[in-house]
Amino acid sequence: MLAYTDFTECNPGALINQNQRAAADPPDHEALRSAVRAWGNAAGQDVVAALILERWRAQGGHNLDIPDDLSRQRQKLFRWLDGDTERARANVRELAPAIMDVLPLEYRDRVMPRDDDLITRLTAAISCCGRAKQAVMLNAPEHQKLRELSQGIISLFRLAPESIYPLLDMVTVALGAGVL
Repeated sequence: MLAYTDFTECNPGALINQNQRAAADPPDHEALRSAVRAWGNAAGQDVVAALILERWRAQGGHNLDIPDDLSRQRQKLFRWLDGDTERARANVRELAPAIMDVLPLEYRDRVMPRDDDLITRLTAAISCCGRAKQAVMLNAPEHQKLRELSQGIISLFRLAPESIYPLLDMVTVALGAGVL
């Protein structure tokens, strides 16, 4: 039988947790607002408010004055999200753990800290251009197609911000010459 002896002095817990948020460090208010607003636009604000407040109550939440009527719950939640007062921000901080528990995966990127490096910008460009190609391939409504195409173009310009003006000149010449 072989005995296992760990001769490393490395603390794996420190490595695993070094890039995770502390439990007491809730996401930024504006980031939560953006994520919940986008989710509310897709799924409906009543549904989003009900899910968040149900989870908040299940977690033992009781510090906020929440009405029983779903419509009034929605109004309060989104008023707090849109509010810039310290009280509104405190209420959103109280709800932040519940929001993060129920926030769908496709909206979580809005609350993650962003590093501005080449790999992050390249990943964003690939994603945005992929959505633009999909919008064109599936013949999306014109406003969606334009939005996805413009976001793709902007993401490509972010790859080389120092080259924006020469690139714009080249595009202008190409469009003027009828190449595109």
